[in-house]
Amino acid sequence: MTRGYTTPVTEISEKDFEALVTLALEEDLPAGDITTDSLFGSDEICTASLLAKEEGVLCGLAVIPCLIRKTKANVKWIPALSDGAALSKGTIIGTLEGSLVNVLKMERILLNFIQYLSGIATNASKVTKEFPNLLILDTRKTLPGYRKLAKYAVYTGGGANHRLNLSEMAMLKDNHVAKAGSIQSAVQIVRNANPGKKIELEIDGLSQLNEAITSNPDIILLDNFSDSDTEKAITLIKEKSPKIRIECSGGITPEKLKFLSKFQDIGVSMGYLTHTVKFLDISLDIK
Repeated sequence: MTRGYTTPVTEISEKDFEALVTLALEEDLPAGDITTDSLFGSDEICTASLLAKEEGVLCGLAVIPCLIRKTKANVKWIPALSDGAALSKGTIIGTLEGSLVNVLKMERILLNFIQYLSGIATNASKVTKEFPNLLILDTRKTLPGYRKLAKYAVYTGGGANHRLNLSEMAMLKDNHVAKAGSIQSAVQIVRNANPGKKIELEIDGLSQLNEAITSNPDIILLDNFSDSDTEKAITLIKEKSPKIRIECSGGITPEKLKFLSKFQDIGVSMGYLTHTVKFLDISLDIK
């Protein structure tokens, strides 16, 4: 299965997070670190190991060189692993060598990025491994500024990317259909205005299904369908227009995932992947 409706976020570069790193530094060090600056000399050096404290999937290491550069730190980063690596308790991710003052000043910011993105990657990994025949999709329910990073983390964990933004792909909901007057009109208007762009159509009942199939969108989203109606809809779409992709969303519970997993190549979009995230327990052991 292709892991994305549009171009998936398979990698990130400094331009995707430099502004966030700058903001984090301004937030955390507006006038230096009064504790560290009072107690440690600029000539003191250390070795600090980035260490996993629990199982998970690693993500976000590209932030570290950016953080070192932005702080002009006299520190060298020596990675032992790459994004996507499976972590267990005690796994050494990499080592920082150099100025103790610089390491202490960047410690919390570094951990915030790595723990957060690794938490998202771990979320995605758990779901995709349990339900390998489903296309587990993220949503746009992300923190402002973190959209691309969060979607990269989902992809790193084995999940798939829905549209990155409102410009990449059209999604027609009930208010759009109401404005156009009908499902077919809504699809046609958007298609004519945006040739080459994918169109997803959300429906909330079987009564809309025949018109939805006839309008021939790229994807039909079954929103909050019961199990029985989901099965009827999937069967009808596959019979009448097998090229239309099928996605399910709304109230996705573990039980719902188990039910959907009996169907092949069904997309399931889950805001949970990015908006209900526990930081993965990763520490910086400074010596």
